[in-house]
Amino acid sequence: MFGPPVLALVLLAAWWATQRTGVVSGVPTRDDTFLTNPYAVLVMIGYAVVLGLSGSRPRESLMLLMVLVGAQLLFWPARFSQSSWVGYLILLPLPAVLSRSVPAVARARTSVLLRITSVAIGTLLTIPALSVSGRWGLVNGQPWGVDVAVNAFTWVVICVAATAVSWRTGRAHQVREAELTATVLPVAVPESVGDLSTREREIFALVADGRSNADIAQAAFISEATVKTHVSNILAKLGLSSRSELIAFAYRTGLVAPFRSP
Repeated sequence: MFGPPVLALVLLAAWWATQRTGVVSGVPTRDDTFLTNPYAVLVMIGYAVVLGLSGSRPRESLMLLMVLVGAQLLFWPARFSQSSWVGYLILLPLPAVLSRSVPAVARARTSVLLRITSVAIGTLLTIPALSVSGRWGLVNGQPWGVDVAVNAFTWVVICVAATAVSWRTGRAHQVREAELTATVLPVAVPESVGDLSTREREIFALVADGRSNADIAQAAFISEATVKTHVSNILAKLGLSSRSELIAFAYRTGLVAPFRSP
């Protein structure tokens, strides 16, 4: 299966292969809505970077995404044309990747920000007035009316729903991986958790929740070096060899409940 960087490159190449004939070297007039200018190409490359970073640098990926969407809202040449809008499909796997890569403490906030961004993209697909472009505020020159409002609402719903489905797919896949890993691990005695000190139990719970050493250090008000020492001691006491085994152990013994979509 492709990792985010490879997937981003493949999707970017596919977009370029299908849209390059409509790319022009200068900025077209606002009536030339089927032409894509260099600013929009740069935004598309930026979206590829967003997806590529999402697995290893989720916070930076999300920040860049919001910057790019904001640029398209406020700077009309950065928008996609009526044909190159399919470039937004490169963002479809993003929620699934971020749902697995962001620290547990940031999942709720990330999910909300992704939904807000999806609303913005839905409006960009329908109401370019938000980017101060197009006659009558619309790319096709039509004035605001019931048909346009319904179309806008439909696209916003589609974008939000796609984001939610992608996010839940990523979370469900992460749980399945943990459960599969648990089935191949040697059975550990749950009572061994009782050998952990109070501080080690706290660290155990944070590691089992998928938090990084930096997040744990911040939550427990200790240094990352101390976190590493605690994790090593916990693994030794439980007879485990890695953080992934610890997480699987926590799921298997019921110390951590599997994720369930609301």
